[in-house]
Amino acid sequence: MTSPVSRALPVCTCPLLDSEAGRQATVVAIACGEHDACRLRAMGVYEGATVSVIGRRHCLLVDVRGTRLALGADLAEGITVRPQERAAN
Repeated sequence: MTSPVSRALPVCTCPLLDSEAGRQATVVAIACGEHDACRLRAMGVYEGATVSVIGRRHCLLVDVRGTRLALGADLAEGITVRPQERAAN
């Protein structure tokens, strides 16, 4: 007996730094130093969390569960996210 072939669409991910402003995304991985990863998780940025980019200036302004966090580019580059589907109007 053969197993069914999965026809799921590939999951697109990108660094949080490249995420589209205003679009929600789910954190899938955090690749930075252990100390920074621990601090991010304590502030609500953990695998499975929903985040969205609010703005970009000299840092990345991110909304995490109603709280705004300012993240440096190096830190935001190490956070991998999966953009969520846009809601149909």
